[in-house]
Amino acid sequence: MLGVTVAPNGMAATYTAQFVGRELFEFASQSLWVYISFASALPSGTKITVSNWCVTKAGEIRNPPEPLPRYSEVFEILHPPRPDEREMTEQINCPFHEGSLTPWTSLNIAEGQLSIILPENEKVVIGAGDFPPTRRFELIQVPDTSELIFKDENITLTVRSLLVYGKLRIGGPGCRVQGPIRIIFWGDRSDPDTNLAGFGSKGMAALGVSAHVDMFGRRFYPTWTRLARIVRSGDDRAYLQAAVNWHVGQEVVLTTTTWDDRDTNLPHQNEVLTIKAIGSGGTVVQFDRPVTYTHYAGTEYQGEIALLSRTVEMEGEPSTDGFGGHSVVSGVQGRFAGVSTRYMGQTNVLAKYPFHLHLIGKDSGSMITDSVTRDTYFRCYTIHGTSGSLINENVAFNVTGNCVYIEDGVEEENVFSYNLISHVKPIGSVASQNGDDFVLDTTASGLDSNDRVFPADASSAAFYISNSYNEFIGNVASGGWVGYSFPSLPFSVGIYQNERLVQPRSRPIKRFTGNTCHSSTTVGDITGCIYVGGVLHYGSDNNLHYTFGRESRSTVVEPGFSTTTTPTYMQFNNTLVYAGSKGILHWGDRVEFTRFEMHDVTGSFSTVGEAWLDNGIISGFSGNVDAGFRSYSRRGHDLYDDPAVRIIMSNVEFRNYQSTACASQSFPDVPAVTYPDSSCSPTGDTSLHANTVWLSTYTSSSYAPTYRMATSKITFSNVDYDNLISFKIANTASSRMFNFVDADGSALLEGRPTIVGSNLDWWKICTDCRFEPRWSVWMCPKKPPSDGTTNFEEREVIHVSVATPSIAAGKGGIGGTCQGINGDYSNCDVGKVTLWGSDPSRSMKVSSNPGITGLSSTGWHLQLDRGAAKYLTLQPSQVPAGASFRFSTPYPAGTTFDITGSHPNVADVKFTAVGSLVDLFASEDTTKYFFDNEILYLVPALPSGIRAGGFERAGVTIDPVQSTYVIHIQASCSVDADGFCDVAVSDRLPGWDVVCPTKPVSPGPVLIPSSTPNPPATPIPTVGIIDNYDTGPAGSAFVAVWLLVFTNTLLLLL
Repeated sequence: MLGVTVAPNGMAATYTAQFVGRELFEFASQSLWVYISFASALPSGTKITVSNWCVTKAGEIRNPPEPLPRYSEVFEILHPPRPDEREMTEQINCPFHEGSLTPWTSLNIAEGQLSIILPENEKVVIGAGDFPPTRRFELIQVPDTSELIFKDENITLTVRSLLVYGKLRIGGPGCRVQGPIRIIFWGDRSDPDTNLAGFGSKGMAALGVSAHVDMFGRRFYPTWTRLARIVRSGDDRAYLQAAVNWHVGQEVVLTTTTWDDRDTNLPHQNEVLTIKAIGSGGTVVQFDRPVTYTHYAGTEYQGEIALLSRTVEMEGEPSTDGFGGHSVVSGVQGRFAGVSTRYMGQTNVLAKYPFHLHLIGKDSGSMITDSVTRDTYFRCYTIHGTSGSLINENVAFNVTGNCVYIEDGVEEENVFSYNLISHVKPIGSVASQNGDDFVLDTTASGLDSNDRVFPADASSAAFYISNSYNEFIGNVASGGWVGYSFPSLPFSVGIYQNERLVQPRSRPIKRFTGNTCHSSTTVGDITGCIYVGGVLHYGSDNNLHYTFGRESRSTVVEPGFSTTTTPTYMQFNNTLVYAGSKGILHWGDRVEFTRFEMHDVTGSFSTVGEAWLDNGIISGFSGNVDAGFRSYSRRGHDLYDDPAVRIIMSNVEFRNYQSTACASQSFPDVPAVTYPDSSCSPTGDTSLHANTVWLSTYTSSSYAPTYRMATSKITFSNVDYDNLISFKIANTASSRMFNFVDADGSALLEGRPTIVGSNLDWWKICTDCRFEPRWSVWMCPKKPPSDGTTNFEEREVIHVSVATPSIAAGKGGIGGTCQGINGDYSNCDVGKVTLWGSDPSRSMKVSSNPGITGLSSTGWHLQLDRGAAKYLTLQPSQVPAGASFRFSTPYPAGTTFDITGSHPNVADVKFTAVGSLVDLFASEDTTKYFFDNEILYLVPALPSGIRAGGFERAGVTIDPVQSTYVIHIQASCSVDADGFCDVAVSDRLPGWDVVCPTKPVSPGPVLIPSSTPNPPATPIPTVGIIDNYDTGPAGSAFVAVWLLVFTNTLLLLL
């Protein structure tokens, strides 16, 4: 004991303090603790007077650091329920207290006997001293009528194979053992079926209808928690968010908070440390040495610390060839609580994992809780043919292959809660580009080309989820090729290959909430920390393939193969992602991602199909200056060019996207920092910024973007206006048809609903549109302002598919897919489309890939380079109800037409000719056409009875892209060898033009002081930072602008 005299608040008082570390003193019963540093150790009995928290003798005292003002904003950190104190301390109904136990020593085992089969109908109990800890057994077998029970003593059992047909009991519910109890599995790599067919050697196997395993070590709570303060390189202690009941001498791991968790380039930054002292009621842990790396904890996110020690242990031996121990329960029930494993799993040997619940069936009550596995050679926690189990509050560190492993796709309604998985390593080379195909040769070696027994280990994940219909609550995935992997399985695999119990890829997530993913996906944009993609299937060669990349999956309510299905959404709720390449890549048809935070990611989302992103924060930079990816560009959201994309983003704040300076926010105890210009400046291409909110996809003509995204209630903090959009001008369809809709004016600060289009005058539908030179895009009001006499209709982004079915794309027709040549897509262009009117510059090239996207409320004139196609099809694929649209294309004089509209569910409709354009426009019948002997005119629209419902969220609707209603245009002209009319056509444009508003248009967003109501519009500044933007009334916007020019001038004056 060390007496310390303290005078808090100026009043002298003496407290008795327990010395619990070199610098840490715990004051009993006073809820008071201090740090005191000394040059050398003090002798016992030394008195120190502390007055007003200042040491007056022999040292220096510093107050505990202030806590962070918050640990999250939108994301809610979930905590596991605190167990009852009796669960952690009392021992009730312990098996070693039962009667009629047979002592191990009474079995009369010979000194050199290696294999032991317990007698039938006996409960054999092992205690300390029953055999030397160094003795090695070859086999211990428990018959189906017998039990092997361990006393709560210091016991070490070393055995090659432990076969349990009856019961193995180490403690039980209400009986947590203090031990330590160690089971060590020994032996070199051997035939995997040495001791039992299918269950190998060097491990424990519980098999049969009577098999039951209970292992219950001491209850430590929590098994992991988040840091309360940053731990800097050189620090020797950590402040924790939750009070722990851990012990001095136990080992912990501090997880990395950097971007790259791989071992390939630099050492990973997870650190294993030993506890030297614990103070402040369990919220301060001192280590045996200073930490090597910084582990970040700020208001955006905090790293984790996990306990690696338990009182019941299963271990293999360190192995150079990945042949560790294993445990499997394939019986009535397996219950593991407070158990640690190390050097377990056998690399590329199926069914040989650290923890394995195998073919137990449904609702067995099996569980793995508050346990840990570390330094594994193959996987962590495997659920195979088992449903209704609980995997809760576990830890894994330094893992080979997929860790939490839902094996064959039939496993459902399991609960995975509050688990921390860290530092997951792939086996062999990883998937590096879409289309990578890894094949398991089942007829020869049984391995794929990278010597993997399971090809999906090419994308090793913390959580491998072959069937989504399970619950994931409060977990953390740290590291791995991805964090949460949801591969698409058309059918179940493995031993369920020929069964049709469920269709795994159609199953939605039962529950996904409170989960975190970080330090993952360092391979670029081809994946995400949460990755819904890749397909695991049997090919025509009957081999198992894992094909990385895009694979459509349509989630439905019905579990089986019903012909009647109800579409539903993959739902991710309350999610935190940080320090990684991309937050989520979702290749499925429907997803909702709500209540989220993303920090220090190079990209937030890539989705195909319908996606709702709501209530979140996306931040390019945090206060974590050691995140390790400052040289990478950051994009708030990538606008993918696939025509199936329909995204609604609402209630999202973007932070810290700047071109220059890039000063971070000032966080408590984290100084503001200025990053190198090379990582924050434009990339060298004047139309692309390294750090941007909205990034256009521009690279190809393989797809024709449709009306793909709408936004609502978007806000910004510390974002340059220049960096709102990064648009690349390129000769590709994806560049030409770049678009999105700012549904309320908040995303682009226009103060009114606005449509954004590419740099082409094709998007300049009227004089009220304006060109924004900083982004090289056009912006048009969605609803033109009334001029007092005309009430203009609301504009829409529409998409129309045009094809020439009888003319090949290579012959100048439209249809099929053009891939370009070495990134050059000019060979794909076959014509142009021009807005009606007198201005021929308002045009856009048309590629051979079907699909044209533009604005409604006008007419489009299609001109093919080769002339008129005898047979042309037209699909109003995405034309909302009420949106006016006219179409025209030239034909030789004297041509007659047979035009019909067809749909699978209704009878064909024959179009009829009218006598003038006035008659065509005046008619409400959209099955009319007019030909003026040079140009064919139509008003294409979907028949009312076949219009599908739109995708609607947050008051915004995006129409679906339909491909079922087709207008067939058959012309009477004679044709050339390729199918074009053999007579030249007129190059005249339709003279009709849209009526534009006469009111003047503001030159840009209205930037005004928030205290001035409704002032006149002012030009936007040359350089500015958007901060705390809010949409104002009646088409104005209130924005606080910090002028960098003014700031720099002020600095010069100072």
